[in-house]
Amino acid sequence: MKKSIIIVILIGSLIGLIFGQIIFKNYKGKEYLNETGNIYYIQYGVYTSNEAALKNSSSLDNYKIVENDDKYYVYLGITSNYDIALKTQEMYKNMGIYTYIRSDYVKNSETLNKIKEYDNTLKDLDNYQDIKEVFKEIFQEQDLSL
Repeated sequence: MKKSIIIVILIGSLIGLIFGQIIFKNYKGKEYLNETGNIYYIQYGVYTSNEAALKNSSSLDNYKIVENDDKYYVYLGITSNYDIALKTQEMYKNMGIYTYIRSDYVKNSETLNKIKEYDNTLKDLDNYQDIKEVFKEIFQEQDLSL
């Protein structure tokens, strides 16, 4: 009786191991996520009113306030590349500005494609002023639905 239970457990474990290997072998990680429309916001804060968002962002020289579900999000940047988001967050941290990287899904493929175009420029930049100018262009883009 004990032998048959052990055999069943071993067979079940072996089958689980095989299926696990198949699943992880086909997983593409971050590459898969970006292809499905994930974007990353460099978020400064979230507020309950537009006035509070404006007041708390007054010391910043480049930001975008977006209303969503009766909350006002202050963004300092947006990208479809997580590495760019980390680089930007680190740049702001070095300036004493603490941010949060928030991911979201974009349903509009035109918006995602425009953000990816800007990412091609951002990936080679290391200067705060240059990065800020690119984000300023993104925020001023009329067709961009965030």
